[in-house]
Amino acid sequence: MKARGTRLEPILDSVRVRLDARRRERPLAELRREATPDPTRRARFVGALKTSELEVIAEIKRRSPAKGDLAVAADPLDQAQRYARGGAAALSVLTEEDHFRGSPDDLARVAPAGLPRLRKDFLLDESMVIEGLLWGADAVLLLACVLEGALLGELCAAARELGVASLVEVHDDEELARALAVEPDLVGINARDLTTFTIDLATVERLLPQVPARFVRVAESGIATLADLRRVRAAGADAALVGEALMRAGDPEATLRGWKEALRAG
Repeated sequence: MKARGTRLEPILDSVRVRLDARRRERPLAELRREATPDPTRRARFVGALKTSELEVIAEIKRRSPAKGDLAVAADPLDQAQRYARGGAAALSVLTEEDHFRGSPDDLARVAPAGLPRLRKDFLLDESMVIEGLLWGADAVLLLACVLEGALLGELCAAARELGVASLVEVHDDEELARALAVEPDLVGINARDLTTFTIDLATVERLLPQVPARFVRVAESGIATLADLRRVRAAGADAALVGEALMRAGDPEATLRGWKEALRAG
């Protein structure tokens, strides 16, 4: 696993500890019995992003391991409603608790905002995909740098069977080849190298044009300005995932609205 010996390793260690505790309380077999596939969720998430313009996936993110606290006291529903009024097409909701101060409960809390929801976390096995469905997610994030071998394809297939969209995130050529091979719904190019946390939007510009148009193409990380949005749009992005800039914005609704209007203007 690429994460070993990197800045990502302590995050994954925390995720495993909490995952093990949840499985002792609710085993995988129990989760499988509770899960009712719902293909309308996948269609809702994909349809919101596959439009004629660059869409924004706005993120609920209280903390970043790289940047520290962003908006620890932020109310997730209030933030989500501001995003919706500003023109966001979908929400990304951090559910990792120890390093991002997220919560599984946040997926349900933001439901009244009316936007399709992505569970953003460090998914390690099938049970975490099922949790996403049970907690209200329309899509789940799968990290190619974490899910090696056949596991990436297995979790994409699990999401497909549940009717949940899969966003596979990559940041180099090898990961991109693996992502395309498992046929997810969305392919995300992350400008942040998750093993070092360094950011370079040139990664998006280099890899995104290699993603066929049948996938929803998502630019992730390092997007903070209108110029950044125009840059990833020029590279072929259908959507941009924006977290830190919107969590720090004094008025995220106005920020989003301004970006959307400017993008439509050219």
